[in-house]
Amino acid sequence: MTKAFSTAARYVFACAVIGMMAGCGNSSDTSDGAASAAPSASAVQPTAEACGNVDRITEAVAEFGVTDISIIGQCTAVAIETNLADDASGAATGRRICTAAATVAYTDDVNSIAVTAADGSELAIGIKGASCIGD
Repeated sequence: MTKAFSTAARYVFACAVIGMMAGCGNSSDTSDGAASAAPSASAVQPTAEACGNVDRITEAVAEFGVTDISIIGQCTAVAIETNLADDASGAATGRRICTAAATVAYTDDVNSIAVTAADGSELAIGIKGASCIGD
């Protein structure tokens, strides 16, 4: 009797799994089965203009070799790209850029700054309420 019960239990379990998998579909679904496009980053992320004042940050770091400034991460971080080399001189300048940006960047939800070299390596970082640091 246990063998018959075991076989019946397996059968019921298999039917339940298949039924659940089949139930996941929608009978009114008219798609061709192709995956839909993921929402674009701009649809998910707020724009920099809505996050903070990029113009004020740009003015604060105007004397340095800054190539791009973005506010990212749900308006919590400022990313500053430069044309600096990843060396001691670049790191020192990166800290000065971070410090200059910090004077105006920490508004609303912005709580961090990252300054990167031309090759994308991090030169300096800053966190709201603390001094900027770097190599």
